[in-house]
Amino acid sequence: MISEDKVKHIADLAKLNISDSEMSKYQQQLTDILTEIDKILKVDIINDEIMISPSDNKNMYSEDVIESHISKSDALKNAKRVKGDYIVVPKVIE
Repeated sequence: MISEDKVKHIADLAKLNISDSEMSKYQQQLTDILTEIDKILKVDIINDEIMISPSDNKNMYSEDVIESHISKSDALKNAKRVKGDYIVVPKVIE
């Protein structure tokens, strides 16, 4: 089990105030956390293949094809205010 001094040091680093009544609870929790981390560190993964993605899906690309589109004048014809080739909108930043 992790010592009270180490728990106090960790609490000090984390800027936490731990009362004496909470000390045993935090000792047990930190011990459990370190035990689990130790289990993870002991796992041998040297011979395992690296998994970049959990899915075997591949990117599917398609060619860009220009299809029908509206002209600039048709796009601007329904705007309330137009200045040159731009739509004029109210200022929103002060």
